[in-house]
Amino acid sequence: MLKRLWVLIHLGFMSCFVLAEKIPVNIHVDDNYKPYSYKSVSGSAAGVYIDVLQTIFDKMGRYKVVMVPVPWARGKSLMEAGEGYGLAPVFFHGHDWGYLYPYTLHFFEERIGVFCRIGISPRSRKDWPWSFRDLHVVNMKGFDGWGGKAFRDLVEKKHIQYTELNGVDKTIQLVALKRADCLLAEEGSFNAHYWKMKPETSEKSEPLVKALTVGVDPVHIGFSAVALKAKKYPFHEDFKRQFDVQLYNINHKDIAGLQNAFSYKKPFKISYLC
Repeated sequence: MLKRLWVLIHLGFMSCFVLAEKIPVNIHVDDNYKPYSYKSVSGSAAGVYIDVLQTIFDKMGRYKVVMVPVPWARGKSLMEAGEGYGLAPVFFHGHDWGYLYPYTLHFFEERIGVFCRIGISPRSRKDWPWSFRDLHVVNMKGFDGWGGKAFRDLVEKKHIQYTELNGVDKTIQLVALKRADCLLAEEGSFNAHYWKMKPETSEKSEPLVKALTVGVDPVHIGFSAVALKAKKYPFHEDFKRQFDVQLYNINHKDIAGLQNAFSYKKPFKISYLC
C-alpha cells in the first residue's frame, strides 16, 4: 500500500515537472479580420484560423502557445523590430518583406476578390486591373500584396486612385456610400461583414457585387527574421518542424469543416447600406 502511494506521488511530481517544462510561445495574430482572426469580447483571439492553429498547437507537446491579437500594422512592426516571434495569418512575402522569414507550411488558402458598387457595371469589367483604370479602389491597411504587381504599377502611375482604411467594414461602407468604386477583400471575410451589417435602403448608397477573383493565396505563420538572427528563440527549428509535421498529419476534412462553419455562401442580393 505504501509502495503504491509512493509511486502515485512520484508520478504526480513527474507530471507537474513535465507541465512546467513546456516552452511558452506567443504568436501574434490579426485582431480585426473576421471571420478568420479577430479579438473577441473577452480580449482573446477568435476565428476560424485561431481554431485551426489551436488544433495544431494542442498536438505540439513541448510548447504552450498563446495567440495574441494585435492590430495588423502593429504585428508587422513587431516582426520588423525583432520584438516578436511569429505573425499570422500571412501570405508569402519572402520577396518583399525582408524582415519576415521563414514560413510554416500553409494552413489555409484565401481567395481575394474585387467588390464594386453596382452603378459602375462591375460584372462587365473582366480584365483586372486594366478595366478598372480611372476608378477609385480601396483596401485594408497592411494588405499591400493584394491585387498584384500590375495593379500596384497602375496605382503608382495614378491610373487608379487608391485608398487604404482600417478594416474591411470601413472599406465596405466607403464603397457602398459611393465615395469609392471598388474594394479588395478576402471573399469569406467580405461575405461575413456584408451580411452582418444589416443594410438599409438609402438614396445615397448602392449595393455591392463581386466583379471577379484576382488571387488565390496560401496562408502561413511567418517568423521574424530579425529576432531569429539575434538568436532570441533558440527553439525555433524544433517549433517550426513540429508545427509542419502536425499540420501535415491533420485531417484536412476537419479544417474544411471549420472553414465552412464560418462561410457565407449566399449570392449577393440587392441591398443597401445606410
